[in-house]
Amino acid sequence: MSIPSLYQTLGPITPVESPRVEKPELPRGKDAGISDFEKVLLRTHEEPALKFSTHAETRIRSRSIPWNDDLEKRVKGGIDSAREKGSREALILAGNVAVIANVKSGTVITAMDASNLKERIFTNIDSAVIV
Repeated sequence: MSIPSLYQTLGPITPVESPRVEKPELPRGKDAGISDFEKVLLRTHEEPALKFSTHAETRIRSRSIPWNDDLEKRVKGGIDSAREKGSREALILAGNVAVIANVKSGTVITAMDASNLKERIFTNIDSAVIV
């Protein structure tokens, strides 16, 4: 008596299709109930932009940092400049907002505004960019 082969036991293997991911719809209108920061996060499905660590998202919301398209462009430009110079972890200063970012992945690790800069010491960075 022979042991049945896997093919005989299970039958033919059929390919599995990837699940379809749909882009979220942004609420429309003046009173859509969504913050500028949430719009930036939702827009990341459309274009390659900044990524945000969970820690950074929490800090931006809890510190009420006014994150908008202009600030995002400035931070992204700072990361791009740091990347050109070979930086790995950068402090990006954009007005009264300070951001620590992983340059290679384009990920914002944390963010703070002037009122949260108590110690004025930044560690584990290899560059600073003022934008």
